[in-house]
Amino acid sequence: MAVQSPENLSDIEILDILTSMKNDELNTEAKNIIREGGKAGRQESHKKALVALNQSFEDKFVEAVTLALQLNEGQSKKIRYKKDRIRILKARGIDYMAIDGAETAQVLSQIFQAITREDAVVTHDLHNIFPFWKEGWPMVQFDNAYAILAEDITIHYQAVLDVLISKH
Repeated sequence: MAVQSPENLSDIEILDILTSMKNDELNTEAKNIIREGGKAGRQESHKKALVALNQSFEDKFVEAVTLALQLNEGQSKKIRYKKDRIRILKARGIDYMAIDGAETAQVLSQIFQAITREDAVVTHDLHNIFPFWKEGWPMVQFDNAYAILAEDITIHYQAVLDVLISKH
C-alpha cells in the first residue's frame, strides 16, 4: 500500500485504508527469503528473514500510525524509535505498551539491531529471550526465533490497527 497524504483524505477514506491494512502480510518477503535459502542455508535465510520481517513491520506500522494520527514528516521518522513511539502515541491518548505484543516489537527491533550491528551476537537485552540465547554468544536457532516472532508480530500489528481504528 502506498503512503497516502492524510490531510487529503476524509475520515471515511482513512478508516477504509486502515481496515484494508488488516489484510497486509508482514512476512511475504521473509517467506521468499526462506524459500530461496533452501535447506543448506536454513539458519542464514531465517536470519535474513528476521531482518526483512522487522523492516516490513516497521514500514507498515509507520504508514498506519502516520495515516491514522495525521503525523507530520518529523513525527513519522521519530515513531520508529521506542521512546518517541511511546511519547507520540501517549500524546494522542494511546498507551502503546498496553497494546498486545508491544514487547514483541521491541524484541524484534533488538534482534534486527543485533544482526545488523552486532554480527548476530546476543546482547544484554536479548539474554534469555529464548532459552537458547545467552549474552555474548552467537545467536542460534534463527528458524525457531523466526517462527515465534512472525506470528507474534502479526498479532501485534493487528492489535495496533484495531486501536488506531477505534481511536479514529
